[in-house]
Amino acid sequence: MTKTLFLGNFGARPGVWEAILAKTAEPLDHSVLFDVNDSQRLIPALAEAEIVVGHIWQKDFPEAPRLKLLQSVAAGIDLIDVPSLPRGVTVCNVAGHEQAIAEYVLMTMLAWNHRLLDIAAAFRGGVWSTGGGAGGGPTHGEIFGKTVGIVGYGKIGREVARRAVGFSCKVVAANRSPIADRGDAEIYSLAELDRMLPQCDVVVIAAGLGPETSRLIDARRLGLMKPSAFLINIGRAGIVDEAAFYAALKDNQIGGAAIDVWWQYPTPAEPNRRGSQLPFHELPNVIMTPHCSSATDGARDRRFSTVAGNLDRYVRDEPVTNLVMNT
Repeated sequence: MTKTLFLGNFGARPGVWEAILAKTAEPLDHSVLFDVNDSQRLIPALAEAEIVVGHIWQKDFPEAPRLKLLQSVAAGIDLIDVPSLPRGVTVCNVAGHEQAIAEYVLMTMLAWNHRLLDIAAAFRGGVWSTGGGAGGGPTHGEIFGKTVGIVGYGKIGREVARRAVGFSCKVVAANRSPIADRGDAEIYSLAELDRMLPQCDVVVIAAGLGPETSRLIDARRLGLMKPSAFLINIGRAGIVDEAAFYAALKDNQIGGAAIDVWWQYPTPAEPNRRGSQLPFHELPNVIMTPHCSSATDGARDRRFSTVAGNLDRYVRDEPVTNLVMNT
């Protein structure tokens, strides 16, 4: 049977590898290793593995002479050190999460503009005069007619655009590569981002992390945004300069943010590690979530079905789907 290693804090997470195996039709000789720093187990596991299921590959990993398929359980491959992969390895990713993430984006847009969290919390405490309704007080906003700017017009960006248009928003988008099917969006090149940002009431970061996008949103570009702008990051944290972002929110240079992707993550030694070294959690104008925008039951089922399908295809010597590259 094909030796398969479920590796890392995504692929080897309890409930993940079992669910993937339950969807496979072909038998696999599998092992599970959560801690990639456990070299005592990692060395023999990689020496035998023909398939690795996970989202990570580090340059200091031991040799994997039999490896043929690296099946990511995530869409991005920024945690895979491609140059250190053995030659002749097929790398695949997964999709199926774009619907869930697009719903998250619209949810945070609506919650922010309607001041839903503040009003609901105040009313639970017995205060009527916060929502402009029966108890008076300031009115709240709406997303009707807002301009939504999307940085990265791939699968997620397009799903966001479809939903935003349904709420009568204007959609503009910036993308690294040319776009043939523009849909309902007005498209800019990434080089024209400075021209796009001042128009936006909402800026959605939906791009992948790479040389062109690392710290793309820096202090200067945050300064180009409207003082009322709401920035939603569901792409990668490294696309936004951490210190500049914190300062812009703390000083009310922009209106607010929803952040679902972070600059640091829990480790076995620090299971409750915060997502940033800076106290974003102390800022009242930030909606914070623990990288869970894609973690719906529907997205989970679609992604695990993709992974399981590729494992079966590999065993049957059939072409895989969601191919990213061959090394």
